[in-house]
Amino acid sequence: MPRNRQAASSFGLAFLDVMACGLGAVTLIFMLVKYHTNVLEAETDHGNLDSDIAELRAQQSTMEREFAELTAAYRALTEEQDGQKDRMTSRAAEQESKERKLQQVMMEIQTLEKAAEELKLASSEEPAPIVETPEPTQNHLLGIRVEGKRILILIDRSASMTDSRIIDIVKTQVSDDAAKRKSPKWQRMLRAVNWLVERIPEGSQYMIVHYARKADFLIGNRWVKPNDSKQTERAMKALSNLVPDGSTNLHSAIEFIVSRGINPTNIYLITDGLPTLGPTPALTTLTRLGCNPIGLSGNTISGPCRLALFAGAQNLYHASIKATISTILMPLEGDPHAVYAYWTLASSTGGTVTSPGVGWP
Repeated sequence: MPRNRQAASSFGLAFLDVMACGLGAVTLIFMLVKYHTNVLEAETDHGNLDSDIAELRAQQSTMEREFAELTAAYRALTEEQDGQKDRMTSRAAEQESKERKLQQVMMEIQTLEKAAEELKLASSEEPAPIVETPEPTQNHLLGIRVEGKRILILIDRSASMTDSRIIDIVKTQVSDDAAKRKSPKWQRMLRAVNWLVERIPEGSQYMIVHYARKADFLIGNRWVKPNDSKQTERAMKALSNLVPDGSTNLHSAIEFIVSRGINPTNIYLITDGLPTLGPTPALTTLTRLGCNPIGLSGNTISGPCRLALFAGAQNLYHASIKATISTILMPLEGDPHAVYAYWTLASSTGGTVTSPGVGWP
């Protein structure tokens, strides 16, 4: 009996060992199957991530390209907007400039109409002392007499004294000094001075002053007797060496006469038009004549502004000089106000204005 129990016990242990081994094997199989499944899932997840990354990178590239396109479009719109602003500003400035020019032209027209009306009124009251020589062969000038104890001959030697036409004046100014001295209008001025000197009365004295931007003596601050042939010859030689050039500053000529204490009794002015340079006149004068002060500082000057400069010189003359002034007005195109302006100055002092004929002197 005991032997049988021992046999049964050995068999049971062996069976248990077999079962344990089988269970271990099954457990190992399950573990291997689960590991393989996890590896497959990990590999699948990694592939999905790569695909997502590639898709995101493609989206990023697309978005960057779209952003660059939008940025370029924005810059183009900004540049176009800036260009439109510049064009609008330029057009506004151009329109403003045209309006200013139109206003200036209208003021010049009004000034011309006013001057014509005043000249017509003055002509109806008394005959204007403007006389031309009836024949070009005459060797004397009608309407002007050379008289006075101390006679000052005041010469305008500005650039316009070379010719009567603007285009010819410009051509002469780019030439040398010899060509300027030989210009027809300047030669005519020299003959006019000689004509005046030859007719200075006995017992009188004369002096010659020339001016452009500034004024100066021809042969010094001294009065010359008409019978002093030596000084007269010296004066004519100095006169022939003058060069017509520069702007016309009548105000500076009057200041020069006053500051040097010349004190003439009669002045004979040889010029061809209104001044183009001088100190800025009073605001009331500018307003009355329709002159824009900005026009006094440019390369060109309008008719109203030239009248304003003349008015300033005229006021200085009346305030500082008591001499009778007569004007020999040489021809110049484009200066219609000159005759009336110089006539008002001459008539207020008892002088005359003469516009000589072609053949004089």
